[in-house]
Amino acid sequence: AGVDTLVPVLNHLKAEVPLTNAKGAFSRGLAEYGVAAMLHFNKQIPRLQANRGARIWDKFIMNALHGKTCGFIGFGDIAQHTAKLCRALGMRVLAWRNRKTKSEGNELADRVLYASDGPQAKHEIFEQSDFVICSLPGGEATYHACGAAEFAVMKPDGVFISMGRGSCVDEAALVEVLKNKKILGAALDVFEKEPLPLESPLWDLENLLLSPHNADLTPTYMNQTFDIFLEKLSEFRSSSFSGFKDQVEGPRATELRQTPQVAPVAARSCP
Repeated sequence: AGVDTLVPVLNHLKAEVPLTNAKGAFSRGLAEYGVAAMLHFNKQIPRLQANRGARIWDKFIMNALHGKTCGFIGFGDIAQHTAKLCRALGMRVLAWRNRKTKSEGNELADRVLYASDGPQAKHEIFEQSDFVICSLPGGEATYHACGAAEFAVMKPDGVFISMGRGSCVDEAALVEVLKNKKILGAALDVFEKEPLPLESPLWDLENLLLSPHNADLTPTYMNQTFDIFLEKLSEFRSSSFSGFKDQVEGPRATELRQTPQVAPVAARSCP
């Protein structure tokens, strides 16, 4: 994700030129955001804030994340960092991956499904999860991967969280389910158009936690990114270099070279 401004350059590179990314630079901050979003709805933070403002002593039953199920749409570095926190909290983890060739991190999930398993596989994640987190990268293959059909099978008290790329979510479909209270709520850090237009109906939804694509904008993110760059540079300059350890290969590399240029956004690594 976040390669949009590089697409013109990538389109002019030869196929044998190795591609890599800043995998891991933003994962820790985004994992924390994912957990914060779950707690926002699970602990009913808006209700607590409203009660304080109205001076109401409302001693309601406080929910817990322990025993809940978190389903991941996309299970790259961001999702895996988040899954580790989920497991520490005693949550069940489900994962849906685009490619069966990807198996790194599968041990963090109780069950892993793939796109090649058919459309029902992704629906199972939405159907069985209390929280669904999408961290898919952008591109033609993931455009509106989370849409009306997926939201329709979510639990009535389910929560959808998007922190990969805005193009992966059909915002119009999400607005409908949130407006009609078909699910409990959603948290969005990325959007189809950024900055989010003032006329967007998303601004008016009380059951939406909205952040302006800054969940990964931590005090240390520049240092983390530069450290990874130096590691990649050292790897590239090595006399034994034959390809990056985290090299983007196969269909994903081809897709990156062919992706149409769109408005620039902050780079993220969510393979």
